[in-house]
Order: sequence, then structure tokens, then C-alpha cells
Amino acid sequence: MNVASIFDHVVYGNEKPAVSVLLNTDDVKEVRIVFKKGQEMKEHKANFPIVVAVYDGAIDFGFNGERVTLEKGMMIALEGGVPHDLLAKQDSIVRLSLSKGDSIERAKKVAEG
Repeated sequence: MNVASIFDHVVYGNEKPAVSVLLNTDDVKEVRIVFKKGQEMKEHKANFPIVVAVYDGAIDFGFNGERVTLEKGMMIALEGGVPHDLLAKQDSIVRLSLSKGDSIERAKKVAEG
């Protein structure tokens, strides 16, 4: 059994969003991304489906030329290969659920710009 809290040990990055692994088991990969207002993850895509859930704050989420504001409690699911970007409208805590075939390192590289 693995236990994690999305709210424990939250650290905001000075320049870029802070990415940390919450759970990485044989069955799931759960990642926390912490944004200061104005920080972004530029357009990128995952080869596998993802789910992005906002636990605090608000994110401007762009995908396929559309934009939606994801506020606290909202989530979005994307199929693999869909270009998307994130921009923090407020200080925000986001959970990223990755497919087992996807790489946590890929998410960290995207956050680094």
C-alpha cells in the first residue's frame, strides 16, 4: 500500500512550476505540479492519455486551439497526442495522472521549459 497527500510538503518553484511524484506503482503514476501565478507549461503532448485535476487555484488550459479555465475541483481528460498547454491564473496545485507507459521525466522536462 502507498499513501500520499497532494497537500503535504508543497513547494513552489521560483521560475518554473515544481513537479513532484506522489505515487509511482505498478498500476498508477500520480504527479503533483505546483504553479505560482503566471507560471506555465508551454504547448506539449503526451503519447498516452492523461488526466489533469486542479486541487487549488485556477489554470488556463489550452488544447487543440481551444481554451478552458479549470478551477479548484475541476478536471480534464485528454487522449494521447493532443497538444496542450497550462498557464496558472492563480497559485495552483494540480494533479497529473499518467498512463503507466508514460514517463514522469517527460512531465518534469516540460515543466522546465
